[in-house]
Amino acid sequence: MADFMSRASLAGAVDLSGLKKSDPIAQSAAQNTASSNAAAGPAIKVPDVMALGTEANLKNFVTISGTVPVLIDFFASDLEPSKLLSEKLIGLVRALNGKMFLLRVDTQASLNVAQAFGVKEVPSVVALIKGQPIPLFEGDQTADTIQTVLSRLLEVANENGVSGTLEVSSEFAEAEVQELPPKHKAAYDAIDAGDYEAAVRHYESALNENPADSMAVAGLAQSKLLIRTKDIDFEAVLASAPEDLDAVLIKADACVAVGHAAEGYQTILTRFAIADKEEREKLRKHLLELFSVSTPDAPELAVARRALAALLY
Repeated sequence: MADFMSRASLAGAVDLSGLKKSDPIAQSAAQNTASSNAAAGPAIKVPDVMALGTEANLKNFVTISGTVPVLIDFFASDLEPSKLLSEKLIGLVRALNGKMFLLRVDTQASLNVAQAFGVKEVPSVVALIKGQPIPLFEGDQTADTIQTVLSRLLEVANENGVSGTLEVSSEFAEAEVQELPPKHKAAYDAIDAGDYEAAVRHYESALNENPADSMAVAGLAQSKLLIRTKDIDFEAVLASAPEDLDAVLIKADACVAVGHAAEGYQTILTRFAIADKEEREKLRKHLLELFSVSTPDAPELAVARRALAALLY
């Protein structure tokens, strides 16, 4: 098999933004990798080394790929080759004792995720190392072939400073059964079902009850972003050099949606510098909404806020 995982393969991230669902695995990854060097620090505690990925929670799992390689199984439950491959992947990843994480994406329920990764055939397997996608193979494979691929993947991960460990812990049992507020839960369920308009309605209802609900503010902004970007051609939009206002806003949305928030912010700020008063107000409101998608402590958010303030005053 060709060496498809050279260091050069790690150029160009695909970091998909999504809602930060109350997921114990994702939360653990975000908390632990933010405070320690993944390669050298203590093992990250997780409830399992496998999870179901959706458009709503994918970005959180990307965080884990800074600690261990993440294997993404794009599957379809009604396809026999996919079932057979998934069984082998689950067994092989579990046998690695925390050296790798398996993220399973149902291509029928999360078509947008599969499209974002350029999946052409189901089943397909893609790896993530430090948020960088590495296509591995399509179709079912023998266990020996998969084992060879995974061994090479671990070597490449180690060469790139990703050699941590995940520790399965029972301490997350309580967190898994904690209930979200009803309107938040309804919004998450709607997003998982691909009904982003319903999610918007649930978040707006939550904000009517409590305008200070920061989770609802972020969820509303993210749901609206999902609506605006669900039918766009990401490759074309990201490669474009927009000239009119609508094109600028679409490119900014696309950048934020794939995790290139700084580029998205700058797309609007560059236009803002030459815009007239009416257009500036539209750009400002759009940028502030995109700010709500980000985590409050994101460094690119602070930079963009300062840049916007400088242009305003």
